[in-house]
Amino acid sequence: MVFSGVFTRSDRTTVSKAAALAERLTQQYFNLPEAEWERNPYGIFTCKEVGTRFYQPDVFAHIIRYPSKAGRCHQKQRERYGVLLQDPNILLALLRSASHDLWTLGLFILTHELVHIVRFTKYNVDFFAGVSGRAKEENLVQGVTKDILAGVTNIDHVLSLYDKQAELLRNA
Repeated sequence: MVFSGVFTRSDRTTVSKAAALAERLTQQYFNLPEAEWERNPYGIFTCKEVGTRFYQPDVFAHIIRYPSKAGRCHQKQRERYGVLLQDPNILLALLRSASHDLWTLGLFILTHELVHIVRFTKYNVDFFAGVSGRAKEENLVQGVTKDILAGVTNIDHVLSLYDKQAELLRNA
C-alpha cells in the first residue's frame, strides 16, 4: 500500500477521546491505580507527526520505546512508551468499511496498544521478543482486548474490520 492520507485535526480529537475511554477500561480490567497513566505516561503519535520514517503498511498501530526527559538532575532517565498510529492504514480500513466509525476503531486500537504497554511495564513481557514470541503475545493481547471491550456498542463490527485487515495483509 502506498502511504497516503493522514488524520485531520478533527480525527485527532476523536482519537484522543477514544484514548481516554481506552485508558479507563484498561485500568479497570487490570485493576490498576487511578493515577496509572499519570505515573506511567505514554504518547500517541500519528504519521502526520512523525512522517513516513516509522510507517508500517501492515498494522493499525505499533508501540515504540523512547527515553523520557529527566526531570531532576539526579533523576534516572526512564523508558517511555508511545503508540504510533498508522493513519493511512486506519483510514483505508474505514473507507473499505460500510461504517466509517473512527471513534470505535480508535477505541479498539488504543485499548489493544494499552494492553501491550501494561504487559511490558507490569508483566515484564519482552519488548524485543522474536517472531514467534511476538505472534504469541499478539494473540494473547487480542484476546484480552476482546474481553475488555465486550459489550461496547459496534465493537463486533470493529473486530471484523481487524480480522479483514489481517486477512488482506496476509494475502498481499
